[in-house]
Amino acid sequence: MASEGNVRIEALEHQLMRAWLEGDRKAMKKLLSGRFRLVVGAKSPVLLDRKSMIEAAGTGWRLNGYRVGNSVYSRTIGPSALFAAELELKIEIDGVDLSGSWWMADYWRRSGIAQRWQLADRQLARIDDGSPFPDAVRGLQLWR
Repeated sequence: MASEGNVRIEALEHQLMRAWLEGDRKAMKKLLSGRFRLVVGAKSPVLLDRKSMIEAAGTGWRLNGYRVGNSVYSRTIGPSALFAAELELKIEIDGVDLSGSWWMADYWRRSGIAQRWQLADRQLARIDDGSPFPDAVRGLQLWR
């Protein structure tokens, strides 16, 4: 059974994704911490700050659809929470289609006096299905 904190974080994840999908910058401002950072994993990783992400949403970086896959990890630890999931994203940047399978890892924190959950850090990376790396790491698991 999922904890109440984990259920809340999953609901916030969907709120944020819908805000991006709809280009709702006001909702995104509410959900993103003032210190938010997005790291896109690539051969040359790329960083976006809160202002850049909010400005890009709905214009330069369009989210046209998303689906959360079966691989979901959610954990609340006091005033912090982790959420990680495989996503199918229909996205484009300046008209270039970048749709596909992505891995997302988010770090949420309770902020300020109101103790409202806000996303502080998001990491996105394309999933490379041809890599032997996951199987190699799986082989290191002591509990198997």
